[in-house]
Amino acid sequence: MNYKQLDDKMKVKIDFLLEQGHSMRSCARQLNISHSTVSRYKNNVYKKRDIDIQKKYSDFLEYLYKAYDWRCKSIELCVRDFKRFNPGKPCVSVQQVYNWINKKKIKIQVKDTCYKRSRKKGKNNGMMAHLQWNLENKTVLPIRLRPKYIENRDEIGHLEIDSIIGKRNEYDSIISIVDRCSRMMWLIKAEYKNEYYIDKLIYNFIVENEITVKSITTDNGVEFKALGITAKKLGVKLYKCDPYCSFQRGTNERYNALVRRYLPKGKSFINVAQQYLDDIVFKLNSMPRKMFDFKTPYEIDYIQTISGAVEN
Repeated sequence: MNYKQLDDKMKVKIDFLLEQGHSMRSCARQLNISHSTVSRYKNNVYKKRDIDIQKKYSDFLEYLYKAYDWRCKSIELCVRDFKRFNPGKPCVSVQQVYNWINKKKIKIQVKDTCYKRSRKKGKNNGMMAHLQWNLENKTVLPIRLRPKYIENRDEIGHLEIDSIIGKRNEYDSIISIVDRCSRMMWLIKAEYKNEYYIDKLIYNFIVENEITVKSITTDNGVEFKALGITAKKLGVKLYKCDPYCSFQRGTNERYNALVRRYLPKGKSFINVAQQYLDDIVFKLNSMPRKMFDFKTPYEIDYIQTISGAVEN
């Protein structure tokens, strides 16, 4: 195969696109050349350069240090916003930022990133309590009987509910509610674990906040043993996940992990006020999500509502 040597004009174009944060494949597509050509040029030339990133990307790094928050604003979102509001200024790709972090070239450390935080080793405590499903009135059903259309996430109102436990041997907990479609989240402070107290707490919260409910999915926690009462009052079905199958409420588990960024495991919930939980909810529901083309859950909920997906 014959290789054509890159001329100086093409090298300048490649340098410009790479400085703007374009990937090698993106550069190749825009310049109508092979991806391997850009890769060879970058590997042979860039690695020989001793680039002062603190000087060359000073504006970008200053913005990154100021805007980045591992709990609610990711590296990807910071890079996207910088390119959006500072066109023409040198920037890099998301992968390059993580390369800098791994090589300790910038102030952000690996432990400060969202998904590479150190985890403590521990045992899986206890077994899930099995509940007797109330199949007589068909209000509480196993998840295998949940209709397939709920899996499509095409309409809001299908909720997943779970509890977040605080410090061991304390009664205080947090009830998390997530909409499967819009990813809207709500948090409720619970001072007791009694199933009837939890049931009444959730029902009052749903009614007061006018939350659209079309179905509820929970795990087999004993605190949700009486939640069928709420489901019956609301006229919806309550679906119970299989034991040891938290993936059947994947959305709920994912958002619980986001809440843990503010309330880490082992933290006491006794002094956690509902107002603080509301602040966390506002931050998470205002966080742009890549799956929604960087729209927020608030925006998705509004779009779904005005589009007629919710029957008033």
